[in-house]
Amino acid sequence: MVLLVGTFDGLFAVPADDDTAPERRLDATVYRLHSTPDGCIAATGSGLYRTVDGRSWDHVAELPGAAVSTAISPDGERWYAGTDPAAVYVSTDDGASWRELDALQAVPDRERWRDRAPGDDASVRTMAVHPGAPDRLAVGIEPGGVYLSVDGGETWSERSAGVHDDVHHLLALEADEYVAACGNGIYRTDDAGRTWLRQDTDFRDFWFNYFRESCHHDGTLYTAANGWGPAAPGGALFEAHEDGEVDRLPYPGENESFVVSWAVGDETVYAGTMDVRDGFGQYEPARILRREERGWFEAASVPAGVRALATI
Repeated sequence: MVLLVGTFDGLFAVPADDDTAPERRLDATVYRLHSTPDGCIAATGSGLYRTVDGRSWDHVAELPGAAVSTAISPDGERWYAGTDPAAVYVSTDDGASWRELDALQAVPDRERWRDRAPGDDASVRTMAVHPGAPDRLAVGIEPGGVYLSVDGGETWSERSAGVHDDVHHLLALEADEYVAACGNGIYRTDDAGRTWLRQDTDFRDFWFNYFRESCHHDGTLYTAANGWGPAAPGGALFEAHEDGEVDRLPYPGENESFVVSWAVGDETVYAGTMDVRDGFGQYEPARILRREERGWFEAASVPAGVRALATI
């Protein structure tokens, strides 16, 4: 198994079974990595790349704007890409050609996203599909909330009531159950976004409320947040169990970084960090962490802040 690490300064491969230094595999700003049955797809500032071995990468798509999120239908027939500026594209020929699912541009709040975005426009920061609802596509807009399509992106409905609208990541646990990691809180729905319930108020660490991503493995939800209050800078890592118990576990570098990405390989959970000692240190060296029986340990380091992890 090889752990792929997408950063602001390229994509690196970290062998999981030895002490070999991370090896640069792609020169691009990587926003998201999406594991597939036969490889991995990287969403980057210069489009989509695909690999079958983690070593050589093919440039399969150049889209208007940066590719910042991806999803694939359960049957593998439809590839989706979300971009900045906010748009969704689909390919039905393994990435050879793409068309925009332009109904998203006509939703009532589209101009509001642009007005509130810190840059020129909002972005489709995250996408999620689940095998239990193969035609459903959920997207998270930063900033703009959650939108849902039940016909592969041809039409859309807003599902943002009760969720913070700075959406960073959507995790599909079941057909109707999603976890949203947001700029102010982590939220959960069990009715496909019709209602959302904030989860981190149960964590009892109120200063840690800026979430970037979550991961579910073997009955445990892994998530982490950056601190904004007296404890800042620094991060907090949480493990929420099925019985409702939540553990906050220490990790190497927690006073100077926080976890922004996750991956699972060979039944092991990995986490990627970003330096936060002076704002978000996107180009500062960052740690890769590994969950072991006794807790979290450093597995490797990479030259820049981690944006995405995947295993191959």
